[in-house]
Amino acid sequence: MKYWIERWSQLRKKELMSYPNEFPIHGVYKTICTHEELKSGFDELHEIFAHCYEDILNDPAGMLLPIYDMNEYGYFAKEARASREESYKYAKIFYVLGYSGELTQNGELCIQADRLKEQCKTLKITNLGAFLNILGNYGIIADGLVNGKIKSNTNITVSYPDNKNAITVLHILAVKSNNTDRFKDFCRLNYRLFEGDWDSIEYDNGVETVSDLFSSEQDRTAAKLIHEELIKRNYCYNFQDWNEGPQIRYYKKEGDRNRNTNADFWLTSMDTEFKFYFRIKNMDKVIEYIKNCPESVIDNFMVSDNGCGNRISGTCTSGISYQLNNKIIWRCGCCNPNFQVTPSVRDYLYYINAVDMAGNKKK
Repeated sequence: MKYWIERWSQLRKKELMSYPNEFPIHGVYKTICTHEELKSGFDELHEIFAHCYEDILNDPAGMLLPIYDMNEYGYFAKEARASREESYKYAKIFYVLGYSGELTQNGELCIQADRLKEQCKTLKITNLGAFLNILGNYGIIADGLVNGKIKSNTNITVSYPDNKNAITVLHILAVKSNNTDRFKDFCRLNYRLFEGDWDSIEYDNGVETVSDLFSSEQDRTAAKLIHEELIKRNYCYNFQDWNEGPQIRYYKKEGDRNRNTNADFWLTSMDTEFKFYFRIKNMDKVIEYIKNCPESVIDNFMVSDNGCGNRISGTCTSGISYQLNNKIIWRCGCCNPNFQVTPSVRDYLYYINAVDMAGNKKK
């Protein structure tokens, strides 16, 4: 992988949510198509999105997207940030087409050119005609362009002859996402968008915000159990969003939550992989407990890291050092909590217990 756009388009593809064979669809959408037609259209649209993200990964220049070398530009460089945003380019185009157009009876989108141009300007989409031409590679046809460009006071018709239900689903998901401010759910083709009516969201109240991105059913179950356990122990929480994915942070005090500081736990989707972060400030209180944990848990506490620049300069105040099984271990805590694991349904409680036993005061 050489370019930043490749890195982020790979993540966009991984974030396309898996979905069950059957899922609920609100009755308001069944007035447009049958349940099976909507399901067929959703399957087709999912395939189109997957192919599009894959083509960005394999040929970003051919997809008219900027290429910035990862060795030349660091993670925080404006070019790297621009690449991250550009990885959403085609999702934005599908989005604006879907919610700007009126759905016709024959499963096409009729879009007023002036409205489309206005919405593209809002989303910072330029040269739309060229991108519409590329969509033809996926079987999507845009009629009404003049010399490859959008002409004012005209109409654009967007169709997908292979399966008109795909356009219907595109319209439904785009309008629903636009009405409820759920753009990233649209990019990920979150099937839960079908659950409520045009203006209602009936999900995203808990751990599913993160766990729906996991590919492993065991990871989803473990995350749910962790969330329920922390709520039972009176932790409060809020939602965060990294470049690499969403997360939930858990706090002992509401004041800490309001300031977004001193979170004891982070439940995260890191590139769609389950990572559970936790902070321990006083290992002396829990060493004996850890020694009696299952071997898989002990192994995670045996991992040392190099620390960051603060450790090298001698100014680190967040890292911790401890001895376990005759090994001296250092865990950095400057940027993230000291520990990160991928817990199973069998061992998640040991980590939560260790944090609670240690308390929140450093030795």
